[in-house]
Amino acid sequence: MNDRAAKPAPDASDWVADRHGEHVLLRRRGAGAGKDSLIGWPPPVPGQVFVLVSPDAAPDSSLIDVLPSLLLRHVVAAGVDSVRIGLPGLGKDPVVPQALADVLKVDLFAPDGAFLIAPGAALYAGHPAAGWRRFRPNLPPVFGGLRHPVPQWEPSMPASPVSPAGAVAEPVPAGVYVRDTGERAATMGDKAFAVPVDPTQPKVVVGQQGSVPGPAATADVVRGLATGPLRLVPLTAEPLTHAWLAEFTKFLGRDVTVATVGSLPYRPFATVLRQRADGGQEVVEALAPPPGWTRSGPRTYRLGDVVADVVPSGLVLGTGPGDSAADEAPFDPEGWTLHLGVPGQPISPDVLTAAETLLDSLDGATRETARPRLVGTLDDRAHALLGPNAVTRVRPPQPAPPAMPRVSRPKPPAAPPSVPPSAAPPLPPAAPPGRRGPVAPPGILVSAAPVPTVSGLSTRKSPPAPANTAPSRPPAGDPPSLRTAGSQPPPPPRPPVDAGATVPELPVTPQRTDESSPYAESATERLVMPTAPPETTLSAPAPAPAAQAKPDPEDQPPDEVDVPAEPEPVPAGPALVIPDRASTNAEQTRFAAAAGEAFGEALATVNAALATWPSMRQENTPGVKADYVAVCLYLGNGPGGAAEVNRAVRTGREASVDGQIPCLASGLRRLPTHRRAVLRQGKGGKSLERVSTPGALLTEPGFLAGSIDLDVTVPGADLDVLIWPASARRTSELADGRSLNEAVFLAGARFKALAVRTAEAAGESTVDGPVAPQVAALFRELAPGEPASSSGDLDEQDLAVLAKLDKVLARRQRTALRVLDDPSVVSRLTTSMVEWDESMAAPAGTGRTATLTS
Repeated sequence: MNDRAAKPAPDASDWVADRHGEHVLLRRRGAGAGKDSLIGWPPPVPGQVFVLVSPDAAPDSSLIDVLPSLLLRHVVAAGVDSVRIGLPGLGKDPVVPQALADVLKVDLFAPDGAFLIAPGAALYAGHPAAGWRRFRPNLPPVFGGLRHPVPQWEPSMPASPVSPAGAVAEPVPAGVYVRDTGERAATMGDKAFAVPVDPTQPKVVVGQQGSVPGPAATADVVRGLATGPLRLVPLTAEPLTHAWLAEFTKFLGRDVTVATVGSLPYRPFATVLRQRADGGQEVVEALAPPPGWTRSGPRTYRLGDVVADVVPSGLVLGTGPGDSAADEAPFDPEGWTLHLGVPGQPISPDVLTAAETLLDSLDGATRETARPRLVGTLDDRAHALLGPNAVTRVRPPQPAPPAMPRVSRPKPPAAPPSVPPSAAPPLPPAAPPGRRGPVAPPGILVSAAPVPTVSGLSTRKSPPAPANTAPSRPPAGDPPSLRTAGSQPPPPPRPPVDAGATVPELPVTPQRTDESSPYAESATERLVMPTAPPETTLSAPAPAPAAQAKPDPEDQPPDEVDVPAEPEPVPAGPALVIPDRASTNAEQTRFAAAAGEAFGEALATVNAALATWPSMRQENTPGVKADYVAVCLYLGNGPGGAAEVNRAVRTGREASVDGQIPCLASGLRRLPTHRRAVLRQGKGGKSLERVSTPGALLTEPGFLAGSIDLDVTVPGADLDVLIWPASARRTSELADGRSLNEAVFLAGARFKALAVRTAEAAGESTVDGPVAPQVAALFRELAPGEPASSSGDLDEQDLAVLAKLDKVLARRQRTALRVLDDPSVVSRLTTSMVEWDESMAAPAGTGRTATLTS
């Protein structure tokens, strides 16, 4: 007798078939359900039965022998057309499943390899396996799909990885995962495989490994896969930035919905957004109401009389219609904004109490990333509650930059009877300055009597106070949370706050405004305001020393040229110092939102430049493109143009297009350096106010533009300014088709006066056409970090550059020039180079600075 004959026959009674609705679980008798209770059972399909073999029993080799009798007894019945057997690898060898199909007289589906039984995975059996195989009675097997039930969109999705355009799209349960070609493929244990399936639309998952393909490459891949509705599911923050999403839909040419889940530092109230191809955003789905609140609409919550509107950027709390400006602010993956009130409407204590209740109900991460922003005005009751010294703004409204396309939303329904408010908290800190409307105040100044604080903010540990805040110590006996104003003068104005800043509580004395302002400084107890890390802000230097009185003409040195000129406008404050760093995601997001339609128009120019110039494609990301767009706007004649930006930098004010200045500085640093002479001009009989002796230094706070083309002039020019650059960046790659090739000096550039040349009158000119002015001022730009000569004399490097500029000037004076009449070009080439800080701009021992005026 052989071993096979001695082996006992398998007994089907050792197995149990448990019913789970229309499905069956096969397990060994005596074994508990174990992990089987966590199975994501698929929705039932008429005429189909799903049979899952318990993961603990799947390795049992005796199952194959008893499987026919188990299926006949517990599964196959009238009305059953097909059976799907969940046994990993059963379909790889067709012998057994084909025999089962022939015996049972039903279609049988078996997986080629492993499959997923997690909730929402739709029994996915695809990549790296081949999916489900379909075995039909007495017919050859065929491909049976990747999922069960088969979604309506599955035929449009690839069954294996494809790489049509610089990125790879590989199948995952929810649709496809798009990655860079150099990144590893996703596996069943990765987050991309955990995204649940939506039977109505495929999902495009991005950001699995942290390296996100560009929006253009992602759009190219998606365009070749599906033409119907789809949902983008970012797993990291970058593809959730407005700059990335706006460019993705622009390339795709249609709207998409976007899930805001993923690795974010907080839980957004807007769970699904619609990113429109025109750059706008809308809320499609919202989170369940916070504890204590009730849902009063698809995207609104209610607490008594207070309505919380879910908008892309966060929540709007108020008692009336929502704020259109808040509607248009885009989603930010780094934090959310709590808009308190709407412009022109009073804020009651009910709103403050609702804000307190809301923040108390949130988890710590969501509460910590909140950016409360005061939009409305405190009503009389709120003023009375917070004390006589309460204020609602710290400065007048700023001009509004172009808005994004408006999103209309229905007004909230009529409110139920009011709920009496409890003791109201002081207003939370304000968010960074928005794109439109009044700038939010840094906080509310409360009176001497302590009042409840917003719990979500006041419980944080306070970081060390910055050096320029100079907080005074509270008198003995005062409550710990209070501080009275001391005799110290107020600190300088705080720099603009980055959109990604947290909201700690700092003791800060507010800045005094002009005497006519209703926001004049008063004794304060505590000021809660947002702060940002130093590297994310535009900071202002210490105030410059008082300007010297203009010298009498008779006292001026005889070698100076003096032409009457209108003085530069007196700056409103210290000029901005632009940090030498790349722009942040938050700055790029704010800039894209504030630029509105102009962003999309400039983006087309940037994309054309990237396609034309390979050197610009070394880093092709949405952030880089946002930086280049900022440069395009600077070179344009609309909002964000050179005159407007430089006026803001010189006077220490915010640019009208929020976030443009750091993006502009970052974008210029990405462009190639220009190493030859640059031309600027003066005109209008006021060309040269004062150019002191050679060696004088001038520091320009703004971004100075000049012409690379030396054969041009502007109407009425009577002064040439030739500069040998060190930091100037060539912008011609971003100005294809323009009449002029330009270079832009980085903000804060220093220029050393080399000479003033006056050409002799030559009678009738031999040049056929316009000629250069007779007077020319020659300068050398000092390299960043280069020490200035302490003597103020010209050194060897100065003399070498002067010789080069003299040759350039001589050639220019023998050349017929073409006249530029574009107003924006004329403005960029002739706006004055102004003195900034005399203490550092003047050569040692002279106390003078050179100032070239237009």
